[in-house]
Amino acid sequence: MKKPIFICAAFFLALPLCAFAGEFKDKGEIIAVDFPSGWVTGKSDDPAVTLRLEKGKSFIEFSRQDSELGDYYLKARVKEQVESLRSKGNTLSGDIKSASLHGVSSAYYTSYDSMGAEAYMAFFTYNGVSYAVSGRGMEESGFRGVLSSVRKPGEKIEMPKPKKIKVSRQKKEKDDDDEFQVQIFKDGSADVSTSAVVVAAAPGVISLEASTETAAGVGASTQSVAAAAGEAAHNFFSDLAKKQDADGSPPYIPREPLAFSFWGTLIGLWVAGSFAARGVAASYSNPKLPPPPTDVPPDFFFPFVVSKVATFKEVTYNVITRQRQLLLASFPYEHELYLAGSVYGCVFFHVAWSFLAFTGRGDAVVNALMKFPLLGRAFASLPEIFFILPFIAGAFMYLTKKRVLQIYDAQSTLVMEVTPEVAYGLIRDGAGKEVARLVRKGSAVDRCWEFVDTDNLVIFNIRDDFPKGYLLRKLFGNLGGALRSHYGIFAQDRRAGYVFLDPSSSNRFQIHLDYAFSRLGHPAQILAAVLYVTSMEKDPIYPSPF
Repeated sequence: MKKPIFICAAFFLALPLCAFAGEFKDKGEIIAVDFPSGWVTGKSDDPAVTLRLEKGKSFIEFSRQDSELGDYYLKARVKEQVESLRSKGNTLSGDIKSASLHGVSSAYYTSYDSMGAEAYMAFFTYNGVSYAVSGRGMEESGFRGVLSSVRKPGEKIEMPKPKKIKVSRQKKEKDDDDEFQVQIFKDGSADVSTSAVVVAAAPGVISLEASTETAAGVGASTQSVAAAAGEAAHNFFSDLAKKQDADGSPPYIPREPLAFSFWGTLIGLWVAGSFAARGVAASYSNPKLPPPPTDVPPDFFFPFVVSKVATFKEVTYNVITRQRQLLLASFPYEHELYLAGSVYGCVFFHVAWSFLAFTGRGDAVVNALMKFPLLGRAFASLPEIFFILPFIAGAFMYLTKKRVLQIYDAQSTLVMEVTPEVAYGLIRDGAGKEVARLVRKGSAVDRCWEFVDTDNLVIFNIRDDFPKGYLLRKLFGNLGGALRSHYGIFAQDRRAGYVFLDPSSSNRFQIHLDYAFSRLGHPAQILAAVLYVTSMEKDPIYPSPF
């Protein structure tokens, strides 16, 4: 019997080795991958291809990228390929998918039909290097298997260990058979009704007992508590709707809520207008700039890749230059918590009041305010006072406190700052020396900001590239990022650059500059000017269905 058992064991152990029979390394031995038997190394005329494998008409190539890419840019590269493939008429099998590189990293890919065969395009970063992968003639499971085998040469992939189930044994007597008890609990539940006891009194015999009496008791008590709470809330609102103050004095100014139909009509018009505004925003297309030369000098820092993180107090910009240098910028917004909070709070208050009136309990709000000692009648006459006071505080902060944009390098050294003055923004370098002014020009819709140097010469200006979207943004907000401000950089009426908005995220954008205007100004000053304009004109964010 031992010989057949040994042969079977050897057969099953050999299965994984048959599935991936060969390890292949790329040029430079940065990564290694496993391939099924029959695949051989091929040659490519592309110098970026570090590994090409072929099997009949099937092939797969690994191309090294110029820089290390994070997850966001890996997905962006795949999206670019998807748009390019769709523009060429290719049929895609689905959206962007991801494959785990044995828990260390992730690859992002898409599949499409190429001359009757399944083809793939993927991007991933491993061992500090980013790769593009293109393949054709493989099943998707095989392509994912190849991606999951990516590792360093000689690295051993450790598969996750299965979770162990603890079993408590209890021996009743030494002479008894191996009797034991197992308690099984449903994961994540605190309800004792899911507990059960499994008792094995003899081999092959199992009995199951569930504790249902306790579950019934807990369920009944929960229902009774919920019913009591609902009844108490009903009685509370009913009392408020009927009772008046002990002295019977009415509010100084009688108040009635707005009709609930008014809010319904307003919300319907706003939603319809939002869809129309999204259609208008979709008509905008980004301008085209000539590509930079092949040998770009190291002092050309564009494009700046910017991602922002907004809080109640400030907005922070993380900027990465062409040379992958990191810059940080911040702009304060302390007043917005008071201004936006008071406006939204007042609107929601009136919506709730109208809803209570619609259900027959509109007097509950006035009667509740009348219960305040001393000032009850005043509060009932003007309930908006609770929102007017924080609004005044926010307006005072907005008018009196200067909001300064500051840019720092990776060592937290101040590089540039822009301070708002009465008629312009004053740009200073890290040493505090004035280098330029940013002057607002144009009308309320066709807005423009001139960059004026210390010799009082206009070097360039920043304009709104999509002025007809300005009023729509004020009415409907940014609609989840679909309706945002588009800015262009111009020098003597010639386009020198523009701000590219990431279509997949409202918190990311890029600042591009034509290489012909590389000496237009100091890169940090151009960056400061653009960030200051975007911060001062911050696109409003309203509650949106998108």
